[in-house]
Amino acid sequence: MFLILNGIAGLILFMHLGRWIFSDTTTGTIIRPFQSTIINVSYSVDSKTYNQSLLRNDVSFFENQVKLRYLKNDPSIARVDSFMGLYAEPLAWWLVFLLATSILFFTNNSIFSKGTTFIVHKKFPWISMEEYFPLPKFWSRFRRAEHQEKKEENKNLLR
Repeated sequence: MFLILNGIAGLILFMHLGRWIFSDTTTGTIIRPFQSTIINVSYSVDSKTYNQSLLRNDVSFFENQVKLRYLKNDPSIARVDSFMGLYAEPLAWWLVFLLATSILFFTNNSIFSKGTTFIVHKKFPWISMEEYFPLPKFWSRFRRAEHQEKKEENKNLLR
């Protein structure tokens, strides 16, 4: 289940990153107000001007222009064309998901006991789980003795 969940998350991440890899580029002008962590950028696509606030990922304070990537179908959405601008945030979120699922699936915890099975369905609920609680050895002997007593009681009632 761990591999399936992280495989789906990785596929979604790959599709998201692929969208930006195959997007178009343009040059944007950094406009006022100047801030330490955010840049305001003005850029033109097909003779239409867009303004957007972006994080200052790898953009120095001395630059007046920055290379941007924008989506072909929606040019109003743009990112700074750098590793930090395009890929760092989605990869960080995926690493948080990877860490959380690793902790849940690979450590002894009270959420998923050892032997828990996950069942994938075609209808809602799509994923269900069945927990396996192994009984202590004395419990099975106790249950057997209890069952024998009930059998004897039933025989006595029939007589």
